[in-house]
Amino acid sequence: MTMEHSENFEDRHLAGRRLIELMTGFWKTQAIYIATELGLIDKIAATGRATGGELALETATDPDALNRLLLFLARLDVVVGDEQEGYALTPVGELLRTDIRDSMRDHVRIYGSHFYPAWGALPHALRTGRSAFSHVFGSELFPYLQQHPETSLTYERAMVAGTPFFAEVGRAFDFSAARRIVDVAGGHGALLHEILTRNPGPRAVLFDAPHVIEESAAHPIATHHADRCERVPGNFFEAVPKGGDVYLLSRILHCFDDEACRQILTNCRQAMSPDARLVIVERILGKDAGSSLAEGYNMHMLVVLGGGRERDENQYRTLLDKAGFRVADIHPLPLETHLVVAAPQ
Repeated sequence: MTMEHSENFEDRHLAGRRLIELMTGFWKTQAIYIATELGLIDKIAATGRATGGELALETATDPDALNRLLLFLARLDVVVGDEQEGYALTPVGELLRTDIRDSMRDHVRIYGSHFYPAWGALPHALRTGRSAFSHVFGSELFPYLQQHPETSLTYERAMVAGTPFFAEVGRAFDFSAARRIVDVAGGHGALLHEILTRNPGPRAVLFDAPHVIEESAAHPIATHHADRCERVPGNFFEAVPKGGDVYLLSRILHCFDDEACRQILTNCRQAMSPDARLVIVERILGKDAGSSLAEGYNMHMLVVLGGGRERDENQYRTLLDKAGFRVADIHPLPLETHLVVAAPQ
């Protein structure tokens, strides 16, 4: 075999292995999801280290089958160890515990239980341009969440679990001088809670759909900041609360098509004074070469929401311009997110 043939063989071998790794990604999704659903992670955390046999007894699973799962989770860096010495959690596995503040368990749950089967219907989304989620579950995502309270709670907790960059928002934009912050579609108020905790001066409004505002009563924004934050139910396609000097839209615009985004932005503009600011948190296509998070979420928005999409900087500038805004600044945040500051024209 010549050197050239040897190099070609090695290249094909590496390419073939990479392709197998890519097309078996669903193995990882479901293995991690099932580990959380079985309570496997919490049971390991409770003892610090446990064997597969012990865990099989506690989870009512077949010992051999569970040991296979644990071996795979060890390869995925979720656990460390073996059957003889027992398994312990890695830093990745620690994130899946239910008893920690920054748990990502609900993030895994919504992806494994609802987003996973939606991606299985990707051909429907590609043929029609409509969401695969609605094809599988018979309803678009947000109406579905309104009709299924438990899933809605999981979804909102998942959205918080995927936001370790919230702490960086306050470093990228100075909220200390704000008098009244309006968080439009702010969910359970996790970002607003972070901002108010760091800035004792501003008062705030958490604005979202009625069922989400009702759910937020059990969260820190209500229990810790009841005297500073008004929780207001409503529909941002109709109007948003007036009187704020800072308006927040965190990962909202990527859920909707351009026309819906223009309506949301126009309603924000109509509620704002000329010296107010709009703070947008989104992933921006093309801003982080070499990684696929933004491009992946661009596909995810198609699969789960149909009309939703990630956008590049020019697309955001165009959307904002048509709604009466100009881009004042753009700051990078972790996990390929960006903070866009917009001012009324």
